[in-house]
Amino acid sequence: MPLLLYTYIATEILAPFFASFLIINAILFLGRLVPILNVIFDLGVSPGDFFRLCAYMLPNLMIFSIPMASMTAVIVAVSRMVNDNEIMALKATGIGLVRLLPPVIVIALSTSLLAYFSAVTLIPQGTLATKTLFLQMAEEKIDKGVQPGQFSEGLKNVVLYIDAVDQQTRQWQGVYVSDMRHGDTPFTIVAKTGSLDAQPENMLITLTLSNGTLHRAEKNITQTIRFDRYQINLPITPPTEIAGTSVSEVGKNGLSQSQLLEQVQKHGPKSAIGISLLIEYYTRMALPVGGFILTILGLPLAMLARPGRRPLGVPLGLLLFVIYYVLFTAGRANSENGHLPVVVGIWLSDILIAVFTVILTRQVAKETTPLFLTRLNGSLQTLLAGLPGIKLGEKQR
Repeated sequence: MPLLLYTYIATEILAPFFASFLIINAILFLGRLVPILNVIFDLGVSPGDFFRLCAYMLPNLMIFSIPMASMTAVIVAVSRMVNDNEIMALKATGIGLVRLLPPVIVIALSTSLLAYFSAVTLIPQGTLATKTLFLQMAEEKIDKGVQPGQFSEGLKNVVLYIDAVDQQTRQWQGVYVSDMRHGDTPFTIVAKTGSLDAQPENMLITLTLSNGTLHRAEKNITQTIRFDRYQINLPITPPTEIAGTSVSEVGKNGLSQSQLLEQVQKHGPKSAIGISLLIEYYTRMALPVGGFILTILGLPLAMLARPGRRPLGVPLGLLLFVIYYVLFTAGRANSENGHLPVVVGIWLSDILIAVFTVILTRQVAKETTPLFLTRLNGSLQTLLAGLPGIKLGEKQR
C-alpha cells in the first residue's frame, strides 16, 4: 500500500513539475531575449548558433526555475487531491501529512540535486561555451566582412584592406592596415600576407601579418619598421555584454568549485575579490538546498486547502518563494558589505525558511493552522471573492 500510494503521489507531482518548469523557463528567458536579439542582429547568428546559445544559457535559468517548479508542482498536485477529497479519504484510513512526506522528499531531493549539478557543473561549462561561441561568431563576422579590393571598417578604429584571399588556406594576400587606436600616433601597416586567428583560451582574436613594414608618424617624426611577423590584437566591440554578463572575461561564473577556492586562497578570504568568490561558492550550494526546503514546504501549504474552496497554496507558495529570495538577497548584500560573515549571510535564508517549514509542518499535521496564515488566508479569500467570476464556498464545476 505505501509503495503504491507513494508512486501515485510522485506521478501526480511530476506532471505539473514539467509543465511549470517549461513555463517558468520561458518567462525567465523572455527577460534575456532583448540583449540576445541585439547579438543576433549584430553578429548575424545562424539558427544553429542561436539554439546553442539558448542551451548554454539554460543552466543559469535552471538554478531558479527548478526550485520554483518543484514547489509549485507539489502544491498543485496535493491541492488537487484535497479538492477531490482524496486527502480526506487518506486521513480517514490513518494516513496523515507525515506519512505523505516520503514521496515529496524524494522529489525534493531529486530536483535539488539537479539544481546543484546545474550550479556547480553546467553553469561554469555553459559560461565558457557561451564566451567561446561569441568569440567564434565575432571572428566569422570579421573574416566574412573582409572582402578583397574593399576597405573594411567593421573593426573599431581599424581599417583593413586586402588584395586577394587564398580560397584554400584563407590566407590574405597584400594586406593594408590603418590602426588608429593610439590617438595622435596612428600606425600604417603594409604586409605581403596575413591571416586571422582565434585564441579561445585567451579570449582574443589576433591578426597575424608577415613580411611587411610598419609606418608610424608622430608630429614631425616618421618611423618605418620592417618585420617578418607582426601580430595585432583586434578590438572586439560586439558584444561586450549579454544580460549584464561580460563575454570577453571568464569571471567567477566560469570557475568550478575547486577553482573558486583556489582563487580565494590566492587573493585572501578577507579581500573584496575573495569575499565575492566565497559568496559565489556558497551560493551554488545554498540555492539548491533552499529549493529542497521550499519543495517540502509546498506539502503543508497545499494541505491548508479545503474541499470546495479556491486553493490558496499557489499564491501563498509564491509569496513565501519571494520572501525567501528577498532574505537571500539581503543576506548576500550584507556579506558583500562585510556586515555579516559570508557563511552566515548566504545560509541565513535557508535556516529561517527551514525553521518555518518545520513549525508549519508540525502544526498542519496536528490539524492546526498558524494564526497569521489564517488571517492571511481570510484576506486572500476576501480579495478573490471580490473578483468577477470567482465564487468561493462551492466547488467549481
